[in-house]
Amino acid sequence: MTKEQKVELNLLIAIFRCFNEQLYNLKGAHSKVVKMKFNRLLRTSDQYEKEIINWTNNDDIDIVYDNMMDLIIEVKKQVLEDEK
Repeated sequence: MTKEQKVELNLLIAIFRCFNEQLYNLKGAHSKVVKMKFNRLLRTSDQYEKEIINWTNNDDIDIVYDNMMDLIIEVKKQVLEDEK
């Protein structure tokens, strides 16, 4: 695997972990049929994230993930401020 491919893979895995965290943040916000489908997606996402962590165990992914989550938090703050 080339260095560029490793960077792409780390970015993809970090994006997925951010996606999983955003799913978790919405937990409990849905009801009935939507809730069942949402919970299935959340369980699948959790399971996939655990596999990724076991498979990679890479500090580079954690650094990218932390930076992406910081960016997501800042974007959320900006959106909330713009809505006022």
